[in-house]
Amino acid sequence: MNRPRLLAAALILGLLVASCGQRSGSAPSAYPQDQIRLIVPYVAGGPTDIAARSLGRFMQQRLGQTVVVENEPGASGSTAYKHLISAKPDGYTLSMSALPTAVLNYLINDVGYTRANFAPVGVITQVPSALVVPGSSPYPNLAALFADARANPGKVTVATPGSTNTHASETRRATKLYGVPLTVLPFNGNPEVLTALLGGNTVAGFVNVSQDMLPAIESGDLRVLAVGTAARLPYLDAPTFVEQGYPELTQSTTTFGMIAPAGTPEPVIKRLEEVMRSASADPEVVRELDPRYVPKQFVGSAELAAMFERTEQTFRGIAGG
Repeated sequence: MNRPRLLAAALILGLLVASCGQRSGSAPSAYPQDQIRLIVPYVAGGPTDIAARSLGRFMQQRLGQTVVVENEPGASGSTAYKHLISAKPDGYTLSMSALPTAVLNYLINDVGYTRANFAPVGVITQVPSALVVPGSSPYPNLAALFADARANPGKVTVATPGSTNTHASETRRATKLYGVPLTVLPFNGNPEVLTALLGGNTVAGFVNVSQDMLPAIESGDLRVLAVGTAARLPYLDAPTFVEQGYPELTQSTTTFGMIAPAGTPEPVIKRLEEVMRSASADPEVVRELDPRYVPKQFVGSAELAAMFERTEQTFRGIAGG
């Protein structure tokens, strides 16, 4: 073979190798080339699911590939996270995450993973929480509820959307820090907590004040006794724990984000982060998610990783019941 033919053959071989490299996802422009699976660690209809489906629709439009949203509830999210970390770290299996719950899972239980097994991508919503009771509850305020709990240990049950999530942990912190004996009743997500509250199967509930819960609050089916934020929320006529004498109970806001398995190529993470940044600024996405919950400043991969670390430091040693 003469020299020109050798050069031509080498050029063709080089192009083929480059093409194969792109198909493997080594270049951000090559990703994605197949459908993406987005796992939701909780039941359909809750705040994590709402965020996932809105984000999934935007990702599908922006990336040009089908995004399949799958609900895998169980064990306060750890079932889904185990499936995530067992997947190939190529960007085709992702999961929604809920902080602090994602961290509380491995602080409290031996679930087989830590934050080192996750590659954070970004944040899509941040949802405050509140302690609520049925509209017909005999407790007019937080003081009355806590007074009865102290007088009758074991009587006051608090339904939470998980056993090792922020709501369960904040309920237990109320007991540890302030001597209020409250009994945690864990359920799989806000919808199950709402059913328990309306069915009279729990005295109170500690829930995200999210789109799925606001209608029951606005209709009067539920009453808010305390909000778990440092300052009052402009869209709820309810006092905070802080102003009622419980300044430590401000750790219940849930941060909903997206994560990938550790080891996912950085260009893929960057591509997904870019899409999430665009989603958080898209008027239709913001409308679907509710502007009350979408951060004004986008929280990206590095910031979400730092939040995982801070959450771990905050709850280590006080998370268990």
